[in-house]
Amino acid sequence: MTTEGHGLAQLGGPVWLDVTRLLTRVGRGALSGIDRVELAYLDHLRSRIPAALFLCRTTRGYLLLGPTGAERLSDMVRGKALPERADMFSVVTFRGEVWRHRAEGALRPLALARCRHGKLPDLIKREGPPRIYLNTGHSSLTPQTLAAFGDIPVAVLIHDLIPITHPELVPKEQPTTFSTKLETVRQTAALVIANSSATAETLTAHWEATAPPIMTAPLGIDLPDRPPRDKDSKMFVMIGTIEPRKNHEVVLRAWKLMADSLPDDDMPHLHIIGAPGWHGGPILHRIRAHPQYGTAITYHGPLPDGAASAYLAEASALLYPSLAEGFGLPPFEAVSYGARPICSDLPVLRRGLGPHAVYVDPTDAYAWMETIKQQLAGNLPTPDDAPQVPSWQEHFDVVAEALLDVTRRPGQKG
Repeated sequence: MTTEGHGLAQLGGPVWLDVTRLLTRVGRGALSGIDRVELAYLDHLRSRIPAALFLCRTTRGYLLLGPTGAERLSDMVRGKALPERADMFSVVTFRGEVWRHRAEGALRPLALARCRHGKLPDLIKREGPPRIYLNTGHSSLTPQTLAAFGDIPVAVLIHDLIPITHPELVPKEQPTTFSTKLETVRQTAALVIANSSATAETLTAHWEATAPPIMTAPLGIDLPDRPPRDKDSKMFVMIGTIEPRKNHEVVLRAWKLMADSLPDDDMPHLHIIGAPGWHGGPILHRIRAHPQYGTAITYHGPLPDGAASAYLAEASALLYPSLAEGFGLPPFEAVSYGARPICSDLPVLRRGLGPHAVYVDPTDAYAWMETIKQQLAGNLPTPDDAPQVPSWQEHFDVVAEALLDVTRRPGQKG
């Protein structure tokens, strides 16, 4: 392990981070877990490596951003100073109301360099090659982008293989698209970063044949800057995109069972936080049609990180009945805020959280009801030791060690 506090700054020299995913998230509200990881990398590189640059693939080509452009993108993603209008070309082509086009219009004047699609190798040559190209957002994983770097080391962070392992939980075209991306990564990357040992093992099994080196670096958590406040024993929170994979249905059934067995005054209150995603409409309908909606169930929609954290700080527990995860950030955040994670019994969560979470069959609504009742009564066991919550600094230190090794072997791809 490298000296703590250095992180990716140890790489020195020009590092290019792909921020295409963040560009597509401007104006769309709360960020997903993958979005937040890419934003953490942007902020870390921007603050630690003055020579770091940021590449984004736009609808008209590539933009290469420096510190000013990266700061503007970071602000827009966080909902600050959102552009009121797109550039004239987008307006006259009837795309002026699309947030991505507005964001592109705001970034183009700040770009240090730009090029059309297909001309990325020329831009790299003209601007001087980076020491390494980093891709952390599952975007731009195409031959057009990755192969353009030639012998420059390419490092890619893979968050999960859910489109392949659980195709029923994603849009029907996603398994094929994602498989193509993974094959491009296999052929071009010098290093693959997995966010958990479970992701690394699944990726190794998927590739089977010759593959680039795979290293594991658990994601970091932004720790609270104040101690957890007093808890509301009846307050439970769900945080995550409203989509089938997050399995809101089992918790809604558990609340119905509790309402049939508990007096109204003893009912816990469920706070659901998250933006609608794929097939989110029918799930939102079931939430709003629930008999306890408006009394024991509240849907808040997507909330900024600070507002969502405030609920975790007050909540007794986080409910996380997800059907599949590559890492699962919310349960770790819950631990840091003193809220007990009550999770699906998934290997990736057991490995990361150990005795600091309670694990329940994600298909058994009765078991969820009984576990929640045990939490209400204060009867669930509490570990004696403090939880080991990973920090972003630890993540960046581990990644930096692996990237340094890659950059010492120029020209060697996976």
